[in-house]
Amino acid sequence: MNNNTLSKIVICIALVILAVVSFFPIAKSFPESRLYDSMVKTCTASLDDKAETVLRLTATATVTSAGLSAIPGDTATPIADKLADFSEYFLLILCVLYAEKYLLAIIPAGVFRLVVPLACVMFIVGTLSVSRRRFVQGGKLLLIGLMMLCVIPVSLKVSDVIYDSYQSSIDATIENAEALSETTDELVQAQEDQGLVEKILGRIRETTGGLAERAADTLNRFVEAMAVLIVTSCVIPILVLLFFVWVIKQLTGVDVRDFVPRRRAPRLHDDEEETQQRVSI
Repeated sequence: MNNNTLSKIVICIALVILAVVSFFPIAKSFPESRLYDSMVKTCTASLDDKAETVLRLTATATVTSAGLSAIPGDTATPIADKLADFSEYFLLILCVLYAEKYLLAIIPAGVFRLVVPLACVMFIVGTLSVSRRRFVQGGKLLLIGLMMLCVIPVSLKVSDVIYDSYQSSIDATIENAEALSETTDELVQAQEDQGLVEKILGRIRETTGGLAERAADTLNRFVEAMAVLIVTSCVIPILVLLFFVWVIKQLTGVDVRDFVPRRRAPRLHDDEEETQQRVSI
């Protein structure tokens, strides 16, 4: 046995040990490591804060919509309907936030139990067959795994910069909507008191126009808050993911579009083909 064969065996054994260690202890202990655990706690706190804000906005929009619907007349009814529709958009944002939160726990397991062992297999094949191509493929897999670990924390860090600058505006939106709900509740409660009908009707006439303006302002605030949450929770993560895909393509030459099946042009029927042949003849 020459030195070259012995070195290959040693390298293969080391790679097998690395794959086993990555699959079992590292995949289990890495999420609990200080660096990643600190990063996960920061990301989780950010996601929980946004989720709590979304839940507060959903509850406030629902309560405000119900209060505006109870106002006599149809002045505020269209605004109440629009506020009620916001619940669907807020639910979508909430689903995205929870998906990012779960991916923080799933991605490390996928990287260390799938990507790293598969890269080690590529290195072993490259070592035994002296194939430079397999080494390059293994290196690309490791780079892709590293990108997968970084994509969500980086996207959250970028989105937090925008979210923090608009957080005071979102809190003001919730406070404004809660104040409007208190006003509408007082009117509805007073309306149910049959002994003060005339006084109530006069008060309603005086305040309905002002409530409509306040309701319109609240609607605009909700639109702005929803736009901020969509940008920070949905748009920015997608842009960061596309940026990482571009970086992977530049460094490794791997194009994600190559893995997407392309639609083939529809083939002509036999009758149409025969007709075209006859015309050409």
